[in-house]
Amino acid sequence: MTTLRRRAAAVLPAALIATALALPGTTARADETPQQLLSPAEAAATWAVGKLTDDTHASADHGLTADIVMGLAATGTAGNTAERATDWLAANAGDYIHRGNPDAVNAGGTAKLALVAAIEHRDLSDFGGHDLTGLLLDRVQDTGRFSDAGPAGDMSNQFTQSLGVLALARTAEGAPESTVEFLASTRCADGGYPLSLRRNPDRCTADTDSTGMAVQALLAVDRTADAAPGLDWLEAQQQENGGWGYNAASAANSNSTALAVQALAGGGRDAAAARGTAWLRGVQVGCSAVAADRGAVGYMEPVADGMALRATAQVIPALAGVALGDIDGAGGAAETAPVACGPGEGGDGGGDSTVGGAGGAADGGADAGGADVTTGGADGGADGGQDGGSEGGADSGTDTGGSGDDATGGASDGDTGDQGASGDPGVTDGSDTSGASSSAAGSATATGGAAGGLTPDGGLANTGANPVPLVAAAAMLLAAGSGVYLLARQRRRGALRP
Repeated sequence: MTTLRRRAAAVLPAALIATALALPGTTARADETPQQLLSPAEAAATWAVGKLTDDTHASADHGLTADIVMGLAATGTAGNTAERATDWLAANAGDYIHRGNPDAVNAGGTAKLALVAAIEHRDLSDFGGHDLTGLLLDRVQDTGRFSDAGPAGDMSNQFTQSLGVLALARTAEGAPESTVEFLASTRCADGGYPLSLRRNPDRCTADTDSTGMAVQALLAVDRTADAAPGLDWLEAQQQENGGWGYNAASAANSNSTALAVQALAGGGRDAAAARGTAWLRGVQVGCSAVAADRGAVGYMEPVADGMALRATAQVIPALAGVALGDIDGAGGAAETAPVACGPGEGGDGGGDSTVGGAGGAADGGADAGGADVTTGGADGGADGGQDGGSEGGADSGTDTGGSGDDATGGASDGDTGDQGASGDPGVTDGSDTSGASSSAAGSATATGGAAGGLTPDGGLANTGANPVPLVAAAAMLLAAGSGVYLLARQRRRGALRP
């Protein structure tokens, strides 16, 4: 339907536009200030809570549920929901750790559970009957690398390593020095960090998601000197619109941008972090959308679609300005915060009919459907990529992907081994098959950034606003060239969709 609406808008007859503009009352009031979300992070958290099954878990998805718990803790809201979700993770921890094989240990998933347990002040030695600390320490090799155990082989990657360090750093003994040294030693010559943990300097390819995770882990153990080159690399990779793609060749997406923002915020690079946050707000559904969608964060445009829950879960801490090593679930409010709107400067990325939003249109505006199928699933992000593809964020690779939400594998899932989020299926080290960041979330189907921020679904129709100003917006877009829309439509046909 979105494509059809855009198509109709793009070819709207000029005569109809002229007639509409001639009608009385077509000029928007100059004194009307656009409404925007007063607390983007809390709004995102509240929207995510509303999507949980039984107000407890994300459709039995361990990695995504863990990401949501961390997001709620980062905002200091919905403590009751976070507690229920953590109870669910504890009760079902064995499924995530062993993946159906009692002799197997998914190091990434175990590390992600341990990080959540620590954030929620649970006993890591008895989390649902599992000694998470002991399991992780048993998976530390002589080199300091956290590795998986089981017939499927070792699928560990940079997300696994980073999550392991982040989790054990919160224990009384701290992360073993060998694990920190190994993490620091994986840095590429250019300062960034790769997804693959193979030692091959000639093929060390840094990516945004892996670098964001590694830097956050290093900062958590006070290795600021080792984190500095990664921070420099992230600043150098920031795109003109303020966001980050999985790599220099891909368009900005919310999961990669979130991991970069968290790392930069933790490292005191405030200016770059602020620009990234502005881009994230541009892909957040705002106050001009229907109430039920407000607060959701899209992968590349402000839409509450099938990929939005994974993207939102991993973006919440970035909107709150909190690095993974600094999230604390204690002392927050028990309930969700109301999604409040108020006067603001410019668009909030939520679909105001202004072609732009806070940073939404910077990525190309009209091509919201995009063909950036380049880097894998959106979920994979922090997941590290063992899972398969759509979790994203802080998983370290045990979930399945990134933030791709069910899409196609990513690494930004934060899941620890999920399979990659931003997925670069080609950069695995035999252990990771999908990518690292949830960046490519869902096959990166939207290169259009926030789709111009026109509406929650990127189209001119369905905004609930006066149709006349929308016709005027259509006129401006038509003047800019309807060819852009036609090109987007053609590209979208070839893109993978969740």
